[in-house]
Amino acid sequence: MRLKITALTLALLLLTGCAAYNDVETLLRAPQLSGESAALQKALNSYLGGSATLKYPASGDFLSPFAFGDWDGDGTNEAAVLYTADTTSSNVFLAVLEPSGEDSWHVSQTIEGLSSEVETFSAAHLRDATSQQILAGYGSAQGDRYLVVYEYDGTNLNTIISNRYSEMVLGDFTGKGDTQDLVLALPTDTEYGGVTLQLLTNVEGEFRSYQTLNLGEGSYSGCAALSAGQGRDEAMYLVMDAWSGSNSLVSDIILYDSETGFLQPYHPPGLSDPQRSTLRYHTELLSRDIDGNGTVDIPMELDDGGELKSPLDKSLVFLLWKDYATSDGGHSNFGVYDSQNHFYMSLPESMHGSIMIRSNQKGNGWLICNSDGTTIYCEMRVVDPAEETESSSTDSTLEYERIGNIGSQQLQARIVTPYYGLSIDSISNGTVLLGLE
Repeated sequence: MRLKITALTLALLLLTGCAAYNDVETLLRAPQLSGESAALQKALNSYLGGSATLKYPASGDFLSPFAFGDWDGDGTNEAAVLYTADTTSSNVFLAVLEPSGEDSWHVSQTIEGLSSEVETFSAAHLRDATSQQILAGYGSAQGDRYLVVYEYDGTNLNTIISNRYSEMVLGDFTGKGDTQDLVLALPTDTEYGGVTLQLLTNVEGEFRSYQTLNLGEGSYSGCAALSAGQGRDEAMYLVMDAWSGSNSLVSDIILYDSETGFLQPYHPPGLSDPQRSTLRYHTELLSRDIDGNGTVDIPMELDDGGELKSPLDKSLVFLLWKDYATSDGGHSNFGVYDSQNHFYMSLPESMHGSIMIRSNQKGNGWLICNSDGTTIYCEMRVVDPAEETESSSTDSTLEYERIGNIGSQQLQARIVTPYYGLSIDSISNGTVLLGLE
């Protein structure tokens, strides 16, 4: 199964950003540490002469305070730990620990972060193919965000990049093959708006800022998300979702031009006017790899997807996701998005423009029908599991299949009239809770 629905509660926490850090930390914290993690905290406590409080990042490669990697390129993995201590400031600290025997560690270096919360915690080969650099994104109470890139050389832990930013993405955009590049969306500080992208890459052994690219001046008010995908000739490309005003999103595609050596906007066939073609008012609809093929799909709200009977026209919207990864326009994925329960359901392309969706009898879901509503193809509903048990005992002819969990409720489906390309398996495989990677 490609992508499955998981608990909406955690999804919403991850989507809310800075405000949800403490809740996420509570959910993810284990009651007790064991094994390697316990040995690391023991070594850290011994170094500090007191008890360290572990800090959980909200996102990134590492969703725990502990990260492991070959930071200095010596062939042996070191550890990195995020923590605060009562004897220091309220800011997060980063410690690098070296192994010193079986199940034993010692602190080599520590460095103070920029705030008390960590938004993201990752690592990447930014300078060479052997060592890894540590990336930490910090969020402040004022809403400012700062990204710091740390380098550990076996002796010293240094800051090599410290930048204010709004979004970030890693990828081999310049095609070097053995190192990664970093693209930052910088905060919009001018009265004319727009988004400035900054490309940082390895230049003759030094990781540094290489290019800035200004997009959407006079049209964009900020960057909502950056995504990286695999495009033509296996080259990486960027999709930027930008705020167009305060209540809508649009998308831009950016490619690295190997001839000029710079990132440039790209308007593929069928997308001559990106701002108009990709405009959407459900601002949670960020670009993502919706079908799991390695490319980034851009969602487009459709007026011609079919008929939505009231009151579903307030909560459902037809979508077409397109990846534009190839010269002929890439692939598309048609379906419907439930904005009340935050999931997308892929549908056969042959249903595009030829279906009606109306409420089911109990009002806890909806029915996908033919265009005049006389034939029901399938039913989707969101119910409490106890209600499901009671319904099953009173009407055994209605056979619902669990597609996934949305909070404490279940998303269920049943096929009523067979339709080519629509089955319980296709519904299960093609249903995605948006906001989760």
